Amino acid sequence: MLDQNETQYQRKDTREGIFTQAKLMADGDWHSCKIMNISTGGAKLQIDRRFNHGTAVSLQIGEFGQFSATVAWQQGEELGVKFTHDALEMAGVIMGLASYG
Repeated sequence: MLDQNETQYQRKDTREGIFTQAKLMADGDWHSCKIMNISTGGAKLQIDRRFNHGTAVSLQIGEFGQFSATVAWQQGEELGVKFTHDALEMAGVIMGLASYG
């Protein structure tokens, strides 16, 4: 089922519900955020900053590393990013998050 913020997007990747702290790098600054769900194609974040559609960002996910992405949408404090990172590597990160949190 699509979330109301994502009704215009058809998901091709299964999203895993997760709630973990992360950091988002945009325009040379780090911003604290929380990952609400994640897939090999992107993630839904909770963040208290506004970003323009298409902004290049990097998502730091704990000890798993940094992953390149672009801002796909934002509504209020919810932000959708589309990964530009390798999908196979993202699959490994998702498995690690599911296993170790």
